[in-house]
Amino acid sequence: MDWTSFRSQFPALEDRAYLNTAGGGVMSYRVARAGQQYYQEALEKGDTAWDEWLERAELARNDVALFVGAAAHQIAFLQNASLGLNIVARSLGPLDSRGESARVLAIDKEFPSCTTPFIRAGWEVKFMPTDSTGYVDADMLLQNLDPRPRAFVLSSVQYANGFRSDIRELGRICRKNDVLFIVDATQSIGAFPINLEDDYVDALIFSGYKWATAGYGVAVLATGFNWPEGDPPLVGWRSARNAYALENNRLDLLPTGIGHEMGHPAFPGIFSMGEALRSLSEVGVENVKSRILSLMQSIRSGLQELDVPIRSHYSEDYGSGILLIDVQDAAGVCTTLREQSVWTTARDGGLRVSAHGYNSVGDIERFLTELGIILRSN
Repeated sequence: MDWTSFRSQFPALEDRAYLNTAGGGVMSYRVARAGQQYYQEALEKGDTAWDEWLERAELARNDVALFVGAAAHQIAFLQNASLGLNIVARSLGPLDSRGESARVLAIDKEFPSCTTPFIRAGWEVKFMPTDSTGYVDADMLLQNLDPRPRAFVLSSVQYANGFRSDIRELGRICRKNDVLFIVDATQSIGAFPINLEDDYVDALIFSGYKWATAGYGVAVLATGFNWPEGDPPLVGWRSARNAYALENNRLDLLPTGIGHEMGHPAFPGIFSMGEALRSLSEVGVENVKSRILSLMQSIRSGLQELDVPIRSHYSEDYGSGILLIDVQDAAGVCTTLREQSVWTTARDGGLRVSAHGYNSVGDIERFLTELGIILRSN
């Protein structure tokens, strides 16, 4: 893989060491053009391009479905992952088959968007205790399935410390125990492979603005083949099976996919998402994964030489594109690094460093050099 050529597609990297994809990734020329094309066509053609846009949106839907191992009709394009998780929470509950409050299981360090929609919808949320790295494995999950929850919601990669769960093993346990497995892949999609069927995922949600490189304002909700179909909890004119009949006095709804989109498609984001995942497919997500893990190992080695403690769990099985490190005054260090055009984030009392396949060894060296200067001056 020619990573120098890949990097050259992302102009925001030219004058900075950008190690902040966990906060928000950068966009390539190719993906930006896909979104810009809509605005140019709207400028030149007005709504006469409607049919072309619908056709292009369905091509993007097919590409996204292929990327995650779903069928096209199971893919819904939304504005953000939080909306997708709210839809899931309201689709399933909050009452179980006995009329009692349904339970959802989550880890104690989970991102708020994975838990608060369930709380708001009336679910009982049980939080699984984890150590400082957010480590969770099959044995821990099994120990927390009594009393049995209706669902287990989990970020495939944890936002603060970067722990990457063994999704397939956890999904297998959920399927065996009749627990729905809901995965937020915002911090991993495009960087690590995921497949709804192979990984036993019942609902997959992800935003486009991190490793997917699709920018803000677009997300995906993909429901698996084991998903309990029912009417969507939030509806609009486009949720109907025959949307263009424009019936306003009855409900005949699509249970998945477009049924959750409710109204007009957000064309620019949809086009960008489709193009972004197409481009990553061409590179190969396994190649991106290997590249990321190699870069992160370089960061770890450099931090060890600087004697900087690392708070993230790490191994080939659980490592991701995120490391959380211990430094005094992480927010101040982050600000000083940005003054040198090195971009990281302060998170959870530490400094969060994150890399994508578009990063280079030079980015890593620049970060370590500037961090060393800061630490020596303190």
